[in-house]
Amino acid sequence: MEQKKKYKGIWWLAFLAIAGAFGFAIYSHWEWLTFILPFLGTSFVKAMDLI
Repeated sequence: MEQKKKYKGIWWLAFLAIAGAFGFAIYSHWEWLTFILPFLGTSFVKAMDLI
């Protein structure tokens, strides 16, 4: 069975960027804070290679 090389670095970079945006949204009391959560969760799960 052939193994595919998985590039998780871009997902870690995306997770850190989105986490920074989430932190800024909390700090600035942004009304639509919860719109960031699906992207934060998805990028973390992809970075951890759970899906």
